[in-house]
Amino acid sequence: MYEPQRLQNLAMPALPYAENRSLRELERELGQIPLPDRVWDLTGADTHVFPPPEYAIEEMTKAAAGAGATYTPYRGDLGVRRTVAANLEAHFGLRADPTTQVILTPGTQSGLFAALSALVDENVSVIVPDPDYLLTERMVRYLRGNVVRVPMDFSDPAAPTLDLAAVEDALRAGARVFVFSNPNNPSGGVYGQETLEGLARLLVRYDAHAIADQLYSRLLYDGTEYVHLAQLPGMAQRTVTLFGPSKTESLSGFRLGVAVAPEGLTDAMEDILCISAMRAPAYAQHALSPWLDLDVEAIRKRVGEYQTLRDLAVEKLRASPAFEVYVPQGTSYVFPRVTDTRLEDQQIATALRRAGVVINPGYQFGARGRGHIRICVAQDSQQFTEALHTIITVTEGLVAG
Repeated sequence: MYEPQRLQNLAMPALPYAENRSLRELERELGQIPLPDRVWDLTGADTHVFPPPEYAIEEMTKAAAGAGATYTPYRGDLGVRRTVAANLEAHFGLRADPTTQVILTPGTQSGLFAALSALVDENVSVIVPDPDYLLTERMVRYLRGNVVRVPMDFSDPAAPTLDLAAVEDALRAGARVFVFSNPNNPSGGVYGQETLEGLARLLVRYDAHAIADQLYSRLLYDGTEYVHLAQLPGMAQRTVTLFGPSKTESLSGFRLGVAVAPEGLTDAMEDILCISAMRAPAYAQHALSPWLDLDVEAIRKRVGEYQTLRDLAVEKLRASPAFEVYVPQGTSYVFPRVTDTRLEDQQIATALRRAGVVINPGYQFGARGRGHIRICVAQDSQQFTEALHTIITVTEGLVAG
């Protein structure tokens, strides 16, 4: 049934931005600005420059030629799930029963929605870091849940922390779900072990669940250590962990995600999946069989290339007085803050779009994202250098004007 109020809740941000216009209105306004002939889209990776691995095409083609079923179980081909579970244990140390704890989803975002749908009812409070992935809050609001934002602290450049006191306040008040991306999208920060252990103790104490979006957990720089929340004491039975090849392997078009969860939760997620999308694309699922196992050298090379581009962006942006830049430890993004607090990120995004550069304005990721812009570094080096020059020139012009 069409429910206008539900759709209105989906469109509204947690706080009023930019003269009380809704998030949907801001994005519609941005999308209506005509683009010039030459455009640099820095909202996502250039998959022509960083293409998918050859094995993905080969495995999908082989499956479509008769080696794979057209209609798999809703939670995915069992043979693929067995291979995925074995590779998750071998490479991450995560143990999961492929028949009861692993589910293949049409992209990681579909896994996130299925997990939230399984855990969130009307008026259930969900804790989300600020800033964090731009669609999490919208999903919670669509499910009629309440969003409680807790701030990230970037004062330690080596690793961001969470305001655990604010997390406990929210749990004490009744919140029962914690959702976060790690590495953090948009900032690229990677939570350290101390922060995650403190978070785990709170979630166990208050009997709450966690959804850990670990889509970028192999895109790590400078030898950054990574901790899986589900491996900490008491967390395996209360954590949904989301993985996928869409970013690291450039397989966004294959619509593949992997969720590892306790048995009862995978059952509920499968129910959501079967009535929303039925299953991940059947033939494409087979691209997950070599995933992780055949990727080691290719990903090491790609991480090095992305790190070079990250360093380029940090160097160029830091050379401008218009920006302050946090150095990301992971992801393919940088999230610089504009030093002139009079400028709104929507204003910057509008001016950049007119100049042919498309970025994500920071307000999309939460109140603490205001004044920032998110830039994806996974681009052709020469074109990226030109785009950065345009970003700096336009922003400095706004500051001067």
